[in-house]
Amino acid sequence: MKVLLLILTLYLTSGPVDCAEVTGYTGGRVLINCKYGHTRYMNHTKYFCKISRGKCTDKILSKTQNTSDHERRVFFVNETLAGIFSVLIKNVSLQDGGTYRCGVEDPAVKPTDVTLQVKEDPCCGKTLTQEAHPGDTVTFTCEYPQESKYLSKYVYKATDHNYSVVIYTLGLSTQNGRFSLFDYQEENLFNVSISDVTEEDGGVYLCGVQGRKQGDLNPYYSLFNEIQLQVTASGASASSITTIIIVGVCVALLLIGGSALIVYKLTHKKTRDSASSSSNRRNTVNSDDVPHTPFYEEIPDTRATSTVYATTQDPGPHTAANRSAHPPTAPPVKDIYPMAQLSHPAAESSAEYATVDLTT
Repeated sequence: MKVLLLILTLYLTSGPVDCAEVTGYTGGRVLINCKYGHTRYMNHTKYFCKISRGKCTDKILSKTQNTSDHERRVFFVNETLAGIFSVLIKNVSLQDGGTYRCGVEDPAVKPTDVTLQVKEDPCCGKTLTQEAHPGDTVTFTCEYPQESKYLSKYVYKATDHNYSVVIYTLGLSTQNGRFSLFDYQEENLFNVSISDVTEEDGGVYLCGVQGRKQGDLNPYYSLFNEIQLQVTASGASASSITTIIIVGVCVALLLIGGSALIVYKLTHKKTRDSASSSSNRRNTVNSDDVPHTPFYEEIPDTRATSTVYATTQDPGPHTAANRSAHPPTAPPVKDIYPMAQLSHPAAESSAEYATVDLTT
C-alpha cells in the first residue's frame, strides 16, 4: 500500500511526459525547444538523449559539453529564455529520425519526448556564399518546402553555440531596422535584404520556419539553408584599384616601347635600302649611254712654247655584266695617232697630236 502511494505521489509531482513532433529536412538543421518549468532549475544540468527500446541512449549533458568542439552534430544552444533550453541537430540525415527525450537532471521535473520526422526536399540542405562591401545592400534568397508555405519565416544568425533571431514575419513582409524580409509564397521562397552592410554583419545566417504541431506546447524551428555572408573591408577594394592601375601603366609602357621599336626598325630599313640603292646606281652605270667625247689635255713643253695635245678614247664599260656580254677574244688593238706638234725656235712651227684608244 505504501509503495502504491509513493508511486502515485511521484506521478502527481512529475506529471506525464510532454510530447512533441518535429519535422526536419536532410542536410538542414532542427532547433528543438525543451521546457523545464521553474527558473530555479536554470543552473541544473540538462540532458538530451535518443530513446531506443524504452531506454535513453547516446545521452549528452549540458555541463560536460565541449563548447570548442564545432564538429559535433548535436549540442546545446546557449539559453536565452528562462525555463526553456534548446538543442540543435545539424546536418540532419534520415538515420536521425526517431524519438528523443530532453529534460533536467532532477526527478521532480518531467521530461519532454520529441519525435523527429526527417524528410527530403531539393530546396533544402544548401550552403550559399554571399559577398559584400561595407555600405552595400545585400540580398539573399531562402527556399522552403511547399508544406511550409503558410508557416512563419525566420532568419537566425549563428555564432558558435549562440543562435539569435535576426528577423521573422508572420505575414508576407516585415522590416527590422536594416533588415527586411519579403515572402513570395507562390514561388516557395523569401528574400532577406540587409542595407548599409557593416563588417559586423558578416557571418552565418540560417533560413527556416517555425513549426508547431497541433497540441504541442513548444514550437520548434526547421532551418533549411545556410548563407555565409562575407563582408570585405574597403581597403581590399582600394588594393584592387591600385593593382588595376599598375597593370594599366605596365601595358601602356609595353605599347609605347613596342611602337618605338617598330618605328626604329622601319627607319633603319629605309636608310639601309636608300644606301643600297645609291650604291647599286653607282655600280651599274652603263658607259655606252655616255657619249665618247675626246679628252684634251694641255701638256706644256718646257723646251719651247709649243703645245702638245693628247686625244684619248674613253674606255668601254667595266661592269661585270658588260664583261660577261662581251668576253675578250683577243688583245685589243690600240690605234695611236701621232698628233703632237712641237715648236722650236729654230724650226718651223708645227703641231704633233697623239690619239690614244684606251681599252681594258
